[in-house]
Amino acid sequence: MKLTKNEVETLKLLVENPQTSNMDISNKLEMTSQGIGKIRKQLIEKGFIKDHELSLDYEKLGITILTIALIKILPSVFKRFEHNELDVVLRAVNAIGTYAIPETDITHIIIYAFKDIKEYDTYFRNILEEFGDYVEIKHSFVLSSGSILKSSSKPMLLDVLDKLEI
Repeated sequence: MKLTKNEVETLKLLVENPQTSNMDISNKLEMTSQGIGKIRKQLIEKGFIKDHELSLDYEKLGITILTIALIKILPSVFKRFEHNELDVVLRAVNAIGTYAIPETDITHIIIYAFKDIKEYDTYFRNILEEFGDYVEIKHSFVLSSGSILKSSSKPMLLDVLDKLEI
């Protein structure tokens, strides 16, 4: 799906600052704010904008542990559970990102956030007690929230937008 020049320029400004108002964008692109409103609506309808990304300081919020877990959900789980019981693992309140991995020894990579190592330990112990016959935790990498070097996809998105053919 192709984007117009104005759609690309609007997206760039929104990537730079998701809170940018239509008035600010209209001033930069020399358009009316109503025109920018229509462009935003088109970008949402086309599926380019899903929501507004908010970047938070995990440590200030009391989240000190991040975990990348490599998980294998065994095929038997789909015979055993008909509803969304596995949401406790895949869409848990602590899960900040879940990625399905097709055709590997790992079925999911999940990024979790915890207040401390005790919360991490309790969470995984409960998962193993409740789903141990159906879920294998192949590996988990425990990181401090202070070890985050890059948490924004902004540079990559701007590069992709710059290379779009209009």
